[in-house]
This record gives sequence, C-alpha cells and structure tokens, in this order.
Amino acid sequence: MSKTSKSGADDASLETLRARLIATILFIESLHEFPSGEAFRGAIEKAAAENNLRTLRLLGREIDAMATVALPPHERDGLDAMLQHQLGVNREAERAAWSERVALAIKRGTIASEVERRHLEDYAEQLEATGGDAAELEAVRRLLSTS
Repeated sequence: MSKTSKSGADDASLETLRARLIATILFIESLHEFPSGEAFRGAIEKAAAENNLRTLRLLGREIDAMATVALPPHERDGLDAMLQHQLGVNREAERAAWSERVALAIKRGTIASEVERRHLEDYAEQLEATGGDAAELEAVRRLLSTS
C-alpha cells in the first residue's frame, strides 16, 4: 500500500527529496561507472509519482550511506558543494544534527528504540568509512554492545 502526501508541505518535501536523490545519483554517475544508477533513478521517480514519501526517505538513507562509503573524501566534498549550491542542502549541518542525537544517546547510556539502534549502527558505519573521531566511534560501539 502506498502512502500518499496529504499537504503542500509534504509535496514540497517529496519534490525536494526527489531532486536531491536524482542529483546525488547523477553526481556519482558523472565520476564512476554506476550500473545501478538507472535502477535507482527509476525507483526514485516511481516513488515520487506515487507520492510515496516513506519510500523516498528509505531510498535517501540508502543513497546517502552509499555516497558516504563509496566516495573518497574529495568527491564527498564535491557532492556536498554541489548539493549546497544547486539545492541548498547542507549535508554538514545534517551530520552535525545526527552527531548531536548520537551524543544524547551516549549520555543517556541506553538505546531508546530499535530505530535509534539502526541510526547508531549507521552512524558507526559512517564514522568508520570516513575516518571519523575514534573516541566517538568507540563510545557508539560500547553503547551498541551494552544495549
């Protein structure tokens, strides 16, 4: 069953996310052979045509994780700059907000939900892939292993 948008704000979110995902895929394709790019674009366009914001968000998490892990730092910087310039997307601010949520979980010492656990696991993967702060990575791993 498809979830459809119910408001102009949802429609704007849907179009913004669609544009971001398509731009990210095109950026990756411009630098690397990416045979799955066409399939991703098709899935993005299908979800957007069906007003399925949930599916777009799931695709977004997958594509952002893929770009973080697969692209070397200078290419990630290029992607960040392109998204900021073309779409006003500030990935650095998004990462900072994510880091704040992780810090709250670490301070609390427990994982509040299965969704939070998945976010922590994704965050740890991101830190590993990008050579992030070793102490922060260790704190996240400790939290994941105790909860």
